[in-house]
Amino acid sequence: MEHIALPKGYQEFYGEYAQPLLNAIEYVLAEIELLSQRCIAETGRDPIENVRYRIKSPESMSEKLIEHSLDVTAENAVCMVHDAAGVRIITSFLDDIEFVSEKLKEITGLKLVREKNYITSPKENGYRSYHLIFEIQNVYIEVQLRTVAMDTWAAADHRILYKKLSPDSSYIAQELKRCAEELARIDTTLQQLVSVYLSQ
Repeated sequence: MEHIALPKGYQEFYGEYAQPLLNAIEYVLAEIELLSQRCIAETGRDPIENVRYRIKSPESMSEKLIEHSLDVTAENAVCMVHDAAGVRIITSFLDDIEFVSEKLKEITGLKLVREKNYITSPKENGYRSYHLIFEIQNVYIEVQLRTVAMDTWAAADHRILYKKLSPDSSYIAQELKRCAEELARIDTTLQQLVSVYLSQ
């Protein structure tokens, strides 16, 4: 796997923590690739559809630190917020999320710090995802697991609300929540269909 390069300005913001954050992402990505290869060899199917990663931009991290009443420093960004480094895993089905998350917890070198299940307990706006925070070599990395449907919804929510491309009206919020609920029902139905097929 090729080494990840930091965008311009990130090195200056994260300082001595920049390389450990990159190392954490590369380590997790390598382990995910090994998991995919094992699954394909053993079952003929990869439960992972797509993997993305990022280090939170200096602008976004500064806003988050200020929001939490923390000084804008590299140490606070890495040690207090816990999502400076992030990896997102996209799966086809709900059961894949449970399977992959359990496999991640077994990886040597990753210490599970916190997990949050926004699938069984969605956020008020309809957001669904499974979050794991791991500690690795004195830095933290957040791993998010979503189905394709969840990821599509999150992309729309981010584009509409967070990027401010459209007014944040109550109508839009209601429609987004309705879409999230519909997609959740579709995820459940698809999982049931797959489970029935595999049991035959």
